[in-house]
Amino acid sequence: MNPTNPTALNVKRSVDRQRKEQRAVTSILSGVGLGLLLIIGGCAVLAGFGGFVLWKQIQRQSVTVDQMEQRINKEIASLQARNAELSSGLESAGAQLAKQLSLLEQAKSQLNRHEKDVETVRRRLSILEGDSGDRRR
Repeated sequence: MNPTNPTALNVKRSVDRQRKEQRAVTSILSGVGLGLLLIIGGCAVLAGFGGFVLWKQIQRQSVTVDQMEQRINKEIASLQARNAELSSGLESAGAQLAKQLSLLEQAKSQLNRHEKDVETVRRRLSILEGDSGDRRR
Protein backbone atom coordinates (compact mmCIF):
# COMPACT_ATOMS: atom_id res chain seq x y z
CA MET A 1 0.00 0.00 0.00
CA ASN A 2 1.44 3.14 -1.15
CA PRO A 3 0.46 6.33 0.64
CA THR A 4 -0.18 7.86 -2.69
CA ASN A 5 -2.68 5.20 -3.56
CA PRO A 6 -6.22 6.68 -3.58
CA THR A 7 -7.68 3.77 -1.65
CA ALA A 8 -5.05 4.09 1.05
CA LEU A 9 -5.72 7.82 1.24
CA ASN A 10 -9.45 7.15 1.63
CA VAL A 11 -8.80 4.64 4.41
CA LYS A 12 -6.39 7.02 6.13
CA ARG A 13 -8.90 9.86 5.85
CA SER A 14 -11.65 7.60 7.10
CA VAL A 15 -9.55 6.51 10.09
CA ASP A 16 -8.62 10.14 10.84
CA ARG A 17 -12.22 11.19 10.53
CA GLN A 18 -13.39 8.38 12.84
CA ARG A 19 -10.66 9.27 15.35
CA LYS A 20 -11.83 12.90 15.34
CA GLU A 21 -15.46 11.81 15.68
CA GLN A 22 -14.54 9.52 18.60
CA ARG A 23 -12.65 12.36 20.28
CA ALA A 24 -15.64 14.67 19.74
CA VAL A 25 -18.08 12.04 21.07
CA THR A 26 -15.74 11.30 23.99
CA SER A 27 -15.44 15.01 24.69
CA ILE A 28 -19.22 15.48 24.55
CA LEU A 29 -19.87 12.40 26.72
CA SER A 30 -17.21 13.52 29.19
CA GLY A 31 -18.86 16.95 29.38
CA VAL A 32 -22.30 15.42 29.84
CA GLY A 33 -20.96 12.99 32.48
CA LEU A 34 -19.15 15.77 34.30
CA GLY A 35 -22.32 17.91 34.16
CA LEU A 36 -24.40 15.06 35.58
CA LEU A 37 -21.85 14.49 38.34
CA LEU A 38 -21.91 18.19 39.17
CA ILE A 39 -25.72 18.21 39.23
CA ILE A 40 -25.83 15.09 41.44
CA GLY A 41 -23.12 16.52 43.70
CA GLY A 42 -24.97 19.86 43.93
CA CYS A 43 -28.22 18.08 44.80
CA ALA A 44 -26.41 16.06 47.47
CA VAL A 45 -24.87 19.20 48.95
CA LEU A 46 -28.25 20.99 48.94
CA ALA A 47 -29.94 17.94 50.51
CA GLY A 48 -27.25 17.82 53.20
CA PHE A 49 -27.63 21.52 53.91
CA GLY A 50 -31.42 21.18 54.02
CA GLY A 51 -31.09 18.28 56.45
CA PHE A 52 -28.79 20.35 58.64
CA VAL A 53 -31.23 23.29 58.62
CA LEU A 54 -34.13 20.99 59.50
CA TRP A 55 -32.10 19.39 62.30
CA LYS A 56 -31.33 22.84 63.75
CA GLN A 57 -35.01 23.83 63.56
CA ILE A 58 -36.04 20.60 65.28
CA GLN A 59 -33.50 21.29 68.03
CA ARG A 60 -34.87 24.83 68.51
CA GLN A 61 -38.43 23.56 68.55
CA SER A 62 -37.47 20.89 71.06
CA VAL A 63 -36.03 23.57 73.34
CA THR A 64 -39.14 25.70 72.81
CA VAL A 65 -41.43 22.76 73.62
CA ASP A 66 -39.41 22.02 76.77
CA GLN A 67 -39.66 25.65 77.87
CA MET A 68 -43.40 25.65 77.17
CA GLU A 69 -43.83 22.43 79.15
CA GLN A 70 -41.91 23.94 82.07
CA ARG A 71 -44.11 27.06 81.98
CA ILE A 72 -47.27 24.96 81.77
CA ASN A 73 -46.10 22.76 84.67
CA LYS A 74 -45.39 25.89 86.77
CA GLU A 75 -48.83 27.27 85.95
CA ILE A 76 -50.47 23.95 86.81
CA ALA A 77 -48.60 23.80 90.12
CA SER A 78 -49.61 27.40 90.86
CA LEU A 79 -53.24 26.65 90.01
CA GLN A 80 -53.20 23.50 92.13
CA ALA A 81 -51.79 25.47 95.08
CA ARG A 82 -54.43 28.17 94.56
CA ASN A 83 -57.11 25.47 94.33
CA ALA A 84 -55.93 23.91 97.60
CA GLU A 85 -55.92 27.37 99.22
CA LEU A 86 -59.43 28.11 97.98
CA SER A 87 -60.66 24.67 99.05
CA SER A 88 -59.25 25.26 102.52
CA GLY A 89 -60.88 28.70 102.63
CA LEU A 90 -64.16 27.22 101.44
CA GLU A 91 -64.05 24.53 104.12
CA SER A 92 -63.30 27.18 106.74
CA ALA A 93 -66.14 29.36 105.47
CA GLY A 94 -68.44 26.33 105.48
CA ALA A 95 -67.51 25.56 109.08
CA GLN A 96 -68.08 29.21 110.09
CA LEU A 97 -71.40 29.21 108.24
CA ALA A 98 -72.49 26.04 110.05
CA LYS A 99 -71.47 27.62 113.36
CA GLN A 100 -73.41 30.80 112.54
CA LEU A 101 -76.45 28.74 111.54
CA SER A 102 -76.21 26.88 114.84
CA LEU A 103 -76.02 30.19 116.72
CA LEU A 104 -78.97 31.50 114.69
CA GLU A 105 -81.03 28.43 115.59
CA GLN A 106 -80.14 28.92 119.24
CA ALA A 107 -81.12 32.59 119.01
CA LYS A 108 -84.44 31.64 117.38
CA SER A 109 -85.06 29.09 120.10
CA GLN A 110 -84.33 31.68 122.81
CA LEU A 111 -86.53 34.22 121.03
CA ASN A 112 -89.40 31.73 120.94
CA ARG A 113 -88.94 31.00 124.65
CA HIS A 114 -88.86 34.71 125.42
CA GLU A 115 -91.99 35.26 123.34
CA LYS A 116 -93.72 32.50 125.29
CA ASP A 117 -92.52 34.03 128.55
CA VAL A 118 -93.76 37.48 127.47
CA GLU A 119 -97.09 35.98 126.44
CA THR A 120 -97.33 34.23 129.79
CA VAL A 121 -96.52 37.49 131.59
CA ARG A 122 -99.15 39.34 129.52
CA ARG A 123 -101.79 36.75 130.36
CA ARG A 124 -100.96 36.95 134.02
CA LEU A 125 -101.05 40.74 133.86
CA SER A 126 -104.38 40.69 132.15
CA ILE A 127 -105.64 38.23 134.73
CA LEU A 128 -104.29 40.41 137.52
CA GLU A 129 -105.78 43.51 135.95
CA GLY A 130 -109.05 41.67 135.59
CA ASP A 131 -108.97 40.67 139.25
CA SER A 132 -108.16 44.14 140.39
CA GLY A 133 -110.96 45.53 138.26
CA ASP A 134 -113.45 43.14 139.80
CA ARG A 135 -112.40 44.09 143.31
CA ARG A 136 -112.78 47.78 142.64
CA ARG A 137 -116.39 47.43 141.66
